[in-house]
Amino acid sequence: MKNVFLLALLLLVGTTRAEEVPKDSTSATPEALAWYESGTWRNGFTANPFAETDVQIFYEQYHMAPQMWDSIFSWLGSITPTEMEVSKKAMSWSHAYAKVLDQDLRTPENCQWEQHQRTIDLQWDATGSERYLLTRSPELLEAKNEYNEKKDVQNFRFIRSPREKECIILDSSPSTFYLFFPGDYHEACGIASEPCIPRKIVVKIDVLTDSTQMVGLFDRKP
Repeated sequence: MKNVFLLALLLLVGTTRAEEVPKDSTSATPEALAWYESGTWRNGFTANPFAETDVQIFYEQYHMAPQMWDSIFSWLGSITPTEMEVSKKAMSWSHAYAKVLDQDLRTPENCQWEQHQRTIDLQWDATGSERYLLTRSPELLEAKNEYNEKKDVQNFRFIRSPREKECIILDSSPSTFYLFFPGDYHEACGIASEPCIPRKIVVKIDVLTDSTQMVGLFDRKP
C-alpha cells in the first residue's frame, strides 16, 4: 500500500510529461533567462538541462561560484562515463563532489520522494533511462520521517493523487541532465520504458548563501 497514490499517478492521463512543459521561467529575471539561453555556462558539456529547470535559482547559485560550476561542467564534458570505475567520489571540489553509479532501478512502490535542504542534485544518466518524478507543491506532501541532517534528506508521500501539473514525469536520456534544488521535491531510480541499469553521474553541490563559503572553492581532486 506504500504508493497507492503513486501508482495512480503513473496511470493518470493528465499528468504532465517533461517534453510538454517549458523550462520554469515564470520567476526568472530577464538577465537570468538571457544567461541561461546563451549557454555560456556549458563549458563543453553538451547535455541539456531538463525542461523544468528552475532557471532563476540555477542563475543565482552559478553566480555565487562561477569558477566551481565551470569546473564541474568542464569535467562532465571531458569524461567518458562508461570507461570509469564505479566510485562514491570520482571527483571533488571544496563544495561539491561527483559519484559514478550503476543505478539499480526500482518499481514504483519501492521508490521514495525526497528533498535536500543543503545540497543540489545534478543527475545525469549517461546511458539508459530512469524515471524521475518532480513536484514543487510541498503542501501536497506529508513527511514519512524526520529530516536527517547528516545525510541531508527527508522522505515524503503524496496525501492524495496529484492533479495535472502537480507532478511531472521525467524519463531520462543521455542528452538531458537534471538539477534538483531544495524546492524540487523529487523521486529517482524508477523504471522508465524498460528495465536497465543506467551508468549515472551524480554531482552533489552545496547550496551557497554568501561569499564567505567560497574559501578554497575551486580546488578539485580526483
